[in-house]
Amino acid sequence: MGNPAAVVKLTSWLPDHELQTISRNLGQPVTSFIVYIEHSYEIRWFAGCVEINLCGHGSLAAAAAIFEMDPDHDLDIQFVSKHGVISVKKCTYGYTMTMPSWQSEYNPELKKYSKLLGLEAIDIFSTRDLVLVLDSEKQVRDFVPDFDVIKSFSQYHAVIITAQKGAGGYVLRYFPPNIGINEDIATGSAQCSLAPYWLNKLSVKELEVSQLSIQGGFFHVSQSQSDSIELTVNVLLTQVVNFIDELKNE
Repeated sequence: MGNPAAVVKLTSWLPDHELQTISRNLGQPVTSFIVYIEHSYEIRWFAGCVEINLCGHGSLAAAAAIFEMDPDHDLDIQFVSKHGVISVKKCTYGYTMTMPSWQSEYNPELKKYSKLLGLEAIDIFSTRDLVLVLDSEKQVRDFVPDFDVIKSFSQYHAVIITAQKGAGGYVLRYFPPNIGINEDIATGSAQCSLAPYWLNKLSVKELEVSQLSIQGGFFHVSQSQSDSIELTVNVLLTQVVNFIDELKNE
């Protein structure tokens, strides 16, 4: 279970087209590229030839790779991206990742998307993603997506459907066909959209989350600060590429 990723450690940044080529050749859902800079790492993520603005499982894979290559590394790793800082640290149950908490935006115009998807949403809002809240876990599980329709929502990174599960949790499915992935397996960044909503709605401080993809994904989510959340997960190292590049004077 969970979402695979490749990790490429660079000594310096390569041109975007080279990063795209490496990502495509590795053939993983996401490739994380990292460069060490002054006690932290810069990080970028590519899904095939498309750069992603934030990727949770790619960050976790990068942290696992760093700890594998350098067992004496500090237990807390800072990743600096174009869209903020992500912190990953080792913990008793695996890894804890701190990610931003995204504010929900509500607009009556969003209701049209529910109809276009053939869903009866009880709530709908947007962040980076379009989020539809359904009445039951069964509705989330049974939904059959029309990816051509979802692709037409190009202003959103992905479409997420979600529903409450018990008194302290929720389920979700995540559809980002515009980046070349019809349905993602386990999506850390989706919790930036969903966790603030469910923490507030259920009046809890911690949540158990299940992603209902075929392979399945599981997260423990908690409130970190007012502008961030924490995800605790296990990571199995799948692939690390040590890429040594040389700068040549022409």
